[in-house]
Amino acid sequence: MIAQADARLCVFKSGTGCGKSAFFIIPIVVHQEILAHPNLYPAFPVKKNPVVIVVTPTKGLANSIIYELQKFGLSGISYCHETLSTYYPDRLHVLVDLICACQTWQLICVDPEHLASPEWRKIIQHDTFKLNLILFCIDEAHLIKKWGPAFRPAFENIGSFIRGYLPLTTSTLALTATCDPDKSTPKRTPGVPKYAQILDYLRCGRKTVIHVNTIPIAYEIYEFLWNHIPKGHSPLRRMHEYNRTTFQLIDSDSELQVVIATVGFSQGINCKCIEDSISWGFPSSLDEFWQAKGTVADWMASYGPQRNKRR
Repeated sequence: MIAQADARLCVFKSGTGCGKSAFFIIPIVVHQEILAHPNLYPAFPVKKNPVVIVVTPTKGLANSIIYELQKFGLSGISYCHETLSTYYPDRLHVLVDLICACQTWQLICVDPEHLASPEWRKIIQHDTFKLNLILFCIDEAHLIKKWGPAFRPAFENIGSFIRGYLPLTTSTLALTATCDPDKSTPKRTPGVPKYAQILDYLRCGRKTVIHVNTIPIAYEIYEFLWNHIPKGHSPLRRMHEYNRTTFQLIDSDSELQVVIATVGFSQGINCKCIEDSISWGFPSSLDEFWQAKGTVADWMASYGPQRNKRR
């Protein structure tokens, strides 16, 4: 926290679920507390309307961060396609102006692709926003190297954004659970199953669709999850045929969490409650990748408590 107050560049590594989000929530709370009771604290350059930017790789993570933020009486916004759709086509400037004013949201989650947009260049150069920006955070920072080269090139531009636009008085923080300083991020830890990293995402409890390119890979992930079913949960079950009732359960059943899907029926199926979309292996085309986001497909496996007999 002291390093953040000194506007340093910080990297913090800690295990998943250890509370790394405190690093971008506490600074906001500190600024608000000192501003409200200046006589109780030593001199400190507080901001009237402190704002934090958090770069997030998925909308599910952004929503989770904002949910945690609300527990502290703070407000945030996820600058993503869903949010922008409520302002398109002629009200986007309204959203930009609200962000620049720093009076509506204390924390803004944004993905790397939108961070590179003209709107964000306007936001980051706005005098009021620069004055109140106290922290620029990259969550899951190890993905800069893992996803940047080919999967999502916008990740590689985060450093240029920091060097080119951030005020010198703004702290920069990179959070990760897997990246060791001065070491390359390994593709796979020896002795650890290749699908083990999926569990890190599933433990959060968010509804997730896992997109795969082939049925054999779907079976492999299915078998891996079979061997890691939490105690007290029912076995996974395969459903090869398209079942609209099953897809409706994804939106309506709070116990249904995971779907493993091939490409076959990823066209035109809308499941609003899916929060995370994982692609295991890059799809055959970019259009196929975007089509899969937010939809589910024909081949699936799911697991839930024994009491739910509909699976």
